[in-house]
Amino acid sequence: MSMMPVEPIFAIALAFLPLPVVPIDDPAPISCLSAEEMRAALAEGHVIQPAEASRHAREAAPGEVVRIRLCRQGEEFVYVVTTLRRNGRVARVTLEGQSGKVAAIR
Repeated sequence: MSMMPVEPIFAIALAFLPLPVVPIDDPAPISCLSAEEMRAALAEGHVIQPAEASRHAREAAPGEVVRIRLCRQGEEFVYVVTTLRRNGRVARVTLEGQSGKVAAIR
């Protein structure tokens, strides 16, 4: 069975068809824990203490910590810390839950 040659105009048209967009570094969605789940993760030693996470976040984005949440991103624990800077801007710092290493600042 032989393939029929593609007319040049169709080959050009095929080149401009939109391709699906596949994000390469698309992080897993974040789902925050309840107070009880947070206590269990702390008791089992899966994450650093919130006070230590707060200190790491303030070093990365100086300001007053206004909110700190322990969440799951995929299988990993992360802290999401919101700080209010002196200039009135808000920063959201995401930290690795186990080490406190800064993963992202927005």
